[in-house]
Amino acid sequence: MQINEVIRKYRKEKNMTQEEMANRLGVTAPAVNKWESGASMPDIALLAPIARLLGVSLDELLSYNESLTEIEEANIIGGIYAILNAEKPDVVYQRIVDIAREYPNADNLNLTLTTLLNARSFLLTGKERKKYDEWIQSSFENLLQTHDEKINMQAADGLYSFFITREKYEEAEGCLKYYSDQNPDRKRKLATIYAGTGKYEEAYKALEEVLYSNYSTLSGLLYEIYGVAVKTGNLEKAEAIIEKESAFADLFEMGEYHKNAGRLSLAVKKKDAKKALELMDLLFENVDTMTDYTKSSLYEHMTFNEAPGASQMVIVTLLKQYKESEDMEFIRKTPEWEKFLKKWDTIPFPTVQ
Repeated sequence: MQINEVIRKYRKEKNMTQEEMANRLGVTAPAVNKWESGASMPDIALLAPIARLLGVSLDELLSYNESLTEIEEANIIGGIYAILNAEKPDVVYQRIVDIAREYPNADNLNLTLTTLLNARSFLLTGKERKKYDEWIQSSFENLLQTHDEKINMQAADGLYSFFITREKYEEAEGCLKYYSDQNPDRKRKLATIYAGTGKYEEAYKALEEVLYSNYSTLSGLLYEIYGVAVKTGNLEKAEAIIEKESAFADLFEMGEYHKNAGRLSLAVKKKDAKKALELMDLLFENVDTMTDYTKSSLYEHMTFNEAPGASQMVIVTLLKQYKESEDMEFIRKTPEWEKFLKKWDTIPFPTVQ
């Protein structure tokens, strides 16, 4: 509650009229009426006497709380959403500024309100939104000084977006100091700055590196889900995941080898010797496609290191695994195994030059 609401509430609870309260405080009844209507504020010297008269603490009189509850924050944010598109931008702006002034330490609330105002300003012309820019920028910058890492990162995102939409690329680049060099989002944001400043080759390279990195991450996640499905005996789910991973490898132009590597693992888990041997042969036939992505236009601005003899190394290493793995013993007991060996067990181990 605001101070006017507190005064009115506790005055009525004490069955005191405005005139009686005015007499006790040595002021006029119209003065009390203005306090309760919000038209004016009590003099600072009267705050303690008002609190004593109403039987409340100064903190309660001033509605002071060290922090807002989640419900209180949600109600405030809900109120802003209610007027966001219904009221003129100036009305929304003033309400947000008033709330931020009232709750200067409510970082999460102020982050949400600043983000909402920033998003609302996108709908305005450059000239119209310019009058809100100083406050939005200042609010994001203040939030960067908090001790909450999550708030810091979200504020950095907001400030970066603020600068990008206003084509302030140098200032946007300054926001990147809040991101570690290993953070893929940093490279993507840097690529946006490159594209905005005409450095298109650098933008391509940065985005392709993020794309390649994301493929590796997501492919790894699919294999982990596959592993859990296998351990829980859900081979139907395992097969569905492997087919998705295969399609994923195809989409990102990883080559035939990567499209089928997971299928071999599943065939082994299902004890399907015929299918496993077919896939083993297919992998060896397509071992040179392991690096097909280096020739893809998706990654044409990236530089990849060549590894001479890598194909031979893969075949020799896998063949040794096939010969020794207990999981593949059932394959080695089939007549087709000898035929497979005859075809592939003649490749010499590559030597390092």
